[in-house]
Amino acid sequence: MAEAGFSMVLPLLLLVSVLAAAAAGIDRMLRTRDGEGLFWTGLTAFLAVLLTAAWAVTATSAGSAAVGMVVVAGGIAASFWTLRRDRRRRRNRETRQVEAAVTAAATRHREVLARWSAYELDPWLAAEHPQLLDVRTPETRTFIRALKAAEQLRPDGVTAAQAAAYAEAVTTLEDSLRRAEEAAGGGRAA
Repeated sequence: MAEAGFSMVLPLLLLVSVLAAAAAGIDRMLRTRDGEGLFWTGLTAFLAVLLTAAWAVTATSAGSAAVGMVVVAGGIAASFWTLRRDRRRRRNRETRQVEAAVTAAATRHREVLARWSAYELDPWLAAEHPQLLDVRTPETRTFIRALKAAEQLRPDGVTAAQAAAYAEAVTTLEDSLRRAEEAAGGGRAA
């Protein structure tokens, strides 16, 4: 009886090892986003599990039910583990993309503020382009409204919708400053 138990342990341990290695290989292929490698890794893993299970069943006829349960449970566990890790990887990738979009929009926002500050802080530029400081000018009024909108939409948390709204507001801000500079008869501030 002990002999039968021991002869069943080795095939089951090998089967569990093959399942774990298969899940790790598939996870690595998902991480690298290599479709062909994923196919071949999955096929190899399937065949390895199938052959190991067949060997375990033939090695221990009494343990065929246990081998079948290990194959099913291990396959399900490996699938859930791989799917969860892939979902987390996708979520992290999306978060990084949204953060990059917010960072790019914030950089453009700072550049616009620097250009505008030059008109406010440089007396020579202010004297050359007084319309840019006069909110009665429609283009300047539009710029000030766009400036307030961009400041209000600057995201604290990062969601895709907030990032898109902020990027759009910064684009509007850039366009309104360009139009205000053109209406004032000047180019960009140095």
